[in-house]
Amino acid sequence: MTDALIEKTLEQGVLWLTLNNAEQRNPLSSTMLAEITSSLETAYDHHEVRCIVIAGRGPVFSAGHDLTEMARRSDETSEAWKRRVMDILEACAAMMQRIVHGPKAVIACVQGTATAAGCQLVSACDMAIAASDSRFCTPGVNLGAFCTTPLVGIGRNLSRKHALEMALTGEFFGAADAERFGLINRCVSPDDVVAETQALAARIASRSPQSIRDGKTAFYTQIEMPLNDAFEHANQVMVEAMTSDESRQGVKAFFEKRTPEWG
Repeated sequence: MTDALIEKTLEQGVLWLTLNNAEQRNPLSSTMLAEITSSLETAYDHHEVRCIVIAGRGPVFSAGHDLTEMARRSDETSEAWKRRVMDILEACAAMMQRIVHGPKAVIACVQGTATAAGCQLVSACDMAIAASDSRFCTPGVNLGAFCTTPLVGIGRNLSRKHALEMALTGEFFGAADAERFGLINRCVSPDDVVAETQALAARIASRSPQSIRDGKTAFYTQIEMPLNDAFEHANQVMVEAMTSDESRQGVKAFFEKRTPEWG
């Protein structure tokens, strides 16, 4: 399946969504944001899709927002300009949150450069595998517009000091630093990054969809809670999970030494 801005490939329960505007460095324009959001919603409702990978065509994973689109138009008032930019930022935030709160695992496969909101996209994904020669940057400070919105996601992945080092310097960091900072799970050879990502996604796709849906939701809910509240919430989710038909199927298959047949 292919359309103008996103290439879609489904294999072994893994749906690859490849940003396909390499000529413009895969910017997160308003159109691209709408395409990603729509593709996610379709994938979440598709029974055969068990895991999702977001990748970028060409040498840039994503350069972030389309600065040309964000610029003031000649016939635009200051208030209209601010409203239009806010609409784009809100659409971006909604898309990022749809990844986080979606019922299926989403993995970023990073080849090349991820900057600004492109870096934010990596941070929004549940996991990320990157080529060892990939680079990451939040360069807004160099342009007089601090990367405030990208730091919402990045700051929830990295330590405070690492996140601010990226944002305050506006410098590029390599994949090894991104792994050390916690932005990605690991970096691998550029020749292996697609295969490594597919292998990880296929393993996840073989697991219980209900367990992944409920577990992912519970994780992102409890991580924002005080410790006692987090345990109370996790306990309730765990009770429901362990007494579910899905769990009984999994336990039965375990003792029978066979692969479970998930619903």
